[in-house]
Parts: sequence; C-alpha cells; structure tokens
Amino acid sequence: MAKRRKVSEDEEVFKEPEFDEVQFLKDEITKAKGIIVVFLLAIAVGFASAYLQVYGSVYLAWGLGILGAVSLKWLLPSMRIGFKDSKTWAFAIIAFLLIWISMWSVGLNPPFNDVSPPQVRVVEVYNGTAWVMIYSYQASFNAEIAKQIKKNKDNLNWTSVSKIRAEVTDNVKVAMVEINGDMATFKDGYYEVSVEPPISDIIITATDTSNHVTKLTVSK
Repeated sequence: MAKRRKVSEDEEVFKEPEFDEVQFLKDEITKAKGIIVVFLLAIAVGFASAYLQVYGSVYLAWGLGILGAVSLKWLLPSMRIGFKDSKTWAFAIIAFLLIWISMWSVGLNPPFNDVSPPQVRVVEVYNGTAWVMIYSYQASFNAEIAKQIKKNKDNLNWTSVSKIRAEVTDNVKVAMVEINGDMATFKDGYYEVSVEPPISDIIITATDTSNHVTKLTVSK
C-alpha cells in the first residue's frame, strides 16, 4: 500500500500567478481608445453615407458603411489600438453598425439635409358661406374621413366655389404654392387663391426651399 506523502507546512501547494497591474492598465487604455475611435469613425461614416445618398447613390452609401465595418480589423491595429478578445471585437463591430445607421438617418434630415418634398395635407373650397374639405391625406387610411370627403364632393355646388385653399407643410420651409396656376397667398395657416367659377380639377404645386416639388390633383 502506497504511503501518502506528508506535505510540509512551508511547502506551497498552489502558487497564484502574479497580477501585472501595469499591463492590465495598458490593455484597458488601449481598449478604451479603440472604442472611442470606433464611435467617432461610425459617426463620420454615417454622415458621409447620408451625403452619398443625396448627391450620389444609396448603393454607395451602403457600400461605404459595410467597408467601414470590415476595415476595423486592420484599421485599429494599424493605429496601435484594438481589442484582444473576439467578444470585444464583436461588440465594436455591432456598435459601429448601429451608430453608422443612426447617423446616416440624422444626416438625411435638417439641418444637415432636406430630402423630403412638401406635403399637401388638406384642400378646401369656399362655397360662398363656408369652407368645405374636398381632400385630406388622412383619407387614404381613415375610412370615415374618406366617406365625408366623398359626401362633400357629391353635395357641393361647384358653380358657387369662389376660393380654394390648401394646408401645405414641409420639414424645413415651404417656398411657394400654386393653385391652378395662380400664386397662393398664405393666410390663417393655409395657402389661398380666389377663382372664377366654374372650375375644373384642382391642381396644387408646392415647392420647398430645397426645390423639392409636390404636385397634387384633386378631381371634382
């Protein structure tokens, strides 16, 4: 029967590895620098993608973002920063993609860019006694409003219409609104013109300060 070796109290059974505090701090600083660079690069690429979409192509915008994410693996080490473990690399790439898409969206909107045309929200005609709504953008998804507009058109005496007005909005500023070829005047929140009956279809052309144009035809 084998004898159990007696372990001396002075003999070390397990030796805990020494903690290199200096190297740990260096690694953490390098990791922090890498995360900061990823965030800043994602912001820059996001705004660049927005301008590429506006003045170039949406495909170029997508390509720039994907290239930026792929290039992190060699770009960060070339700057002597980066991450040692795959988990942190995965976090960095996901963070880049999320920030890039967010900044891309921000870059497409004012004050950086204006890609949206004006919107005609409501069109009304004056029948001599009251304003009657004959168009609303909500009618496309609101059955009650669509039903009311149809009723208004059916009951309207078009020969009594003397004025037309439209509510037009834009995410920056509306520059000009024409109704049936006449320049409309802004009054009480609407763009309004006077007309001589009888009138045919109503054609509204709205332009914003970025020269985006919306054209709407409202049939009788």
